[in-house]
Amino acid sequence: MRPDFPVDHVLWHGTERNVRDQERRRRLLDAALELYGTQGYRATTVHAVCQGARVSTRSFYELYADQGELLTQLYHDLNNEVLAAIAARTVLPAPDALSAVKQLVAAALGPMLADERKARVLQVEVVGVSQALARERRLTTRRMASAVDAAFEDIAAAGLIDAAPKGLTSLILIGGITEALVQRVETKPSQREPTAEFIEQVAKVIVRMTGTCPPG
Repeated sequence: MRPDFPVDHVLWHGTERNVRDQERRRRLLDAALELYGTQGYRATTVHAVCQGARVSTRSFYELYADQGELLTQLYHDLNNEVLAAIAARTVLPAPDALSAVKQLVAAALGPMLADERKARVLQVEVVGVSQALARERRLTTRRMASAVDAAFEDIAAAGLIDAAPKGLTSLILIGGITEALVQRVETKPSQREPTAEFIEQVAKVIVRMTGTCPPG
């Protein structure tokens, strides 16, 4: 194969084609994160995504039916990253419930605070796109609530709180934290509190809302 031959013009078969398709998907998802997370989903064209990913429009439609499908895939990937961060969080010995909750908040919001494009895609750009994506968002919220329930069970098992809040409590928490994150993202960086302070404020609200207190 000539090294300067355009990738999209090479005839691939079997495993090689699968590798090519995976690479093109990755580039399209990276381009979508950049464009949807900065200029917005509705302001982005297929042509712009393809330019950013360095693939042809024909290649795009071989992999995705439309931009809605690409957005949905990106949404899945980003949510899985958040869930993985919650599951893999390092549970350090904490002196009290607030410290433990701060660890949880830092893990859950970490991917979105570190890269605000992800926060915009997850919490802003997917809203109102389609009924299918709306259903997906509700399912994802339940998955997040289950992850939060499990985290609180860990905190209770460590003896830092009497009992782990769960169910409706976690759903309400996620809704409130989502809105707080959106407000932060839409506020000019110069007018925001430092990230560590934001995490602490969220953790304090969670402790007050859940009534978590030390055992005894």
